[in-house]
Amino acid sequence: MATKKGKNLYLYLALVCLAGILAFLVVDGYLGVHDTIYITFGEHEQKIEAYSWQEPWVKEQGYGIGTSWGEPVYFRYKIDNRTFSTYEADVEASVWKSGKEIIQLLDESISVDPFKEVTVNWKLRAEDLGGEGPSVGEYREYTARIKLGEVERKIILSYYPPGYSEKGSPQPVPVPEASR
Repeated sequence: MATKKGKNLYLYLALVCLAGILAFLVVDGYLGVHDTIYITFGEHEQKIEAYSWQEPWVKEQGYGIGTSWGEPVYFRYKIDNRTFSTYEADVEASVWKSGKEIIQLLDESISVDPFKEVTVNWKLRAEDLGGEGPSVGEYREYTARIKLGEVERKIILSYYPPGYSEKGSPQPVPVPEASR
């Protein structure tokens, strides 16, 4: 009988350790304040989740998107509070060029109840940036800075002339010949 109880003790100990490891992974990966940015331009929506900002190239340069001059860019910023207390912070969004702030898009305080989320929306129009759009073969870059409390996110906005994309000018699509 003593050996059976000893074997069960090790089994129970192993199960407790496994439960502890799983609980740690759930708490570490789930709990906290998570932010997600949705950027809509033209017919495209780009989703930038919290883990995307951990990439070394994103930390250094910011997350990049490209759009056509004249198209408005819509931002949707979701703050998900997965903690047991209310999260309060200031949300600021601005656009910068060559180290100078061009326009303040958003500046508001938010309060997110425990295990709830809040979404903040704003829009950037090309005319808000001033000047004329880029000519053919050129592009203009701006930095959108989004701050949530002490955390800052950078998004590089590349503007191309209307009818132009990152891949070049639009090309006609070849029509396949009908087979006989």
